[in-house]
This record gives sequence, C-alpha cells and structure tokens, in this order.
Amino acid sequence: MKKKIVTALTGLMIASSVYAGQSDPYAFKVDSLVGIEGGMGSFDMERNQPGAPVATKTYNKALVGLKIGAQTENYRAFFGIRNYFMDGSDYFLTYGGELQYMFNFSKYANFFVGLNAGMLDARFKIGGEVTTRDISDPYFGGDLGFNIHATDSIDIELGGRIITTDAESTQNDASGKLTRYKIDNIVTGYASIIFKYQMD
Repeated sequence: MKKKIVTALTGLMIASSVYAGQSDPYAFKVDSLVGIEGGMGSFDMERNQPGAPVATKTYNKALVGLKIGAQTENYRAFFGIRNYFMDGSDYFLTYGGELQYMFNFSKYANFFVGLNAGMLDARFKIGGEVTTRDISDPYFGGDLGFNIHATDSIDIELGGRIITTDAESTQNDASGKLTRYKIDNIVTGYASIIFKYQMD
C-alpha cells in the first residue's frame, strides 16, 4: 500500500511538472535529466527500552545517489534513489520523487525550492547487537539550492534536503528486551552533476 502511494505521488509530481511547462506558451523546451549525487546526511537514532532512559545518538553518514527527471524553464521533476553508508547496515535507502521550482535570476545559475516524498527502507544492526532490524516507512520533505550552469548540457547542483519520517523498529534485542529504534528527520547537504539532453 505504501509503495502504491509513493508511486502515485511520484507520477503526480512528474505530470504536474510537464503540465506546468506546457501551460506556459513560451516554454517549448523540455530537457531530460540524469544526475549523480554525493553528500552527507545527518540524523538522530532514538533508542527506547522499558525501564531505561531514552538514548539518542547522532549519525553523520556519506551517501551516493542517482536521479532521472525532466525540466522546463521553471519546473523540474526527479525520481531518485540514494544509499547512506551506515555501519552495520545491509542497506539504508531512500527513494522517491521531487518537484522543484527554479528562479532563473542569471544565465549562469538559478535557485530552486522544492518538495519531495518517497520511502525510507533500511536493514541494519546497531552497535554490537546481533538482531537485524528492518525499517520501511514513507517520508515527506523539502529541498533548496543552486544550479550552476557549467555548460549548456551540464549543471552543478549544490543543495540541502530535509525529510521527515516516523520510521521505527520495535522488537526484542538479543537479551529478550523489547527495544525501539526511531528516526525522525534526515538532513542532507549534497552536490550533484546533472547531464541535460533532449529526446527526439
């Protein structure tokens, strides 16, 4: 059900972007986009166990991502997947859609703000635990940044992103104690190289 919701949201965002471009009588050019992303994400992991104080640990993890999309003069939409390199994890992924509005204040760069939505999927172990934990939960958030037009077909994107989620895992640890791990927000700073081209 969650994946159906994310798929619907992603389709809506991309369709909205294309429609917005077509509704502008001066926006005939639509570029296809492929982006490679690297950055650093920061999030708090809350540990809650009955009879013990709540403990919170902050993680700062590198990430890589791939995104594909399209843009008109003022609108841009992406579908992307990102992997955070978390110790003890089999995978720590976010994937979903982004819809952005671009302010073209210069021929050399523009500023963008946007919304994003998708899924957080992770399988990991914390510290010395032997228990493998699975998390799968929707996220929603926003992003902003700058695109620097390196060439007519290449942009360098510098941005920040925040996603909010209620992702958690509650199960017994190796000693049999019920333990909950919870993530609220992930804040990311990133840089992307984006290749622009036109489909025939």
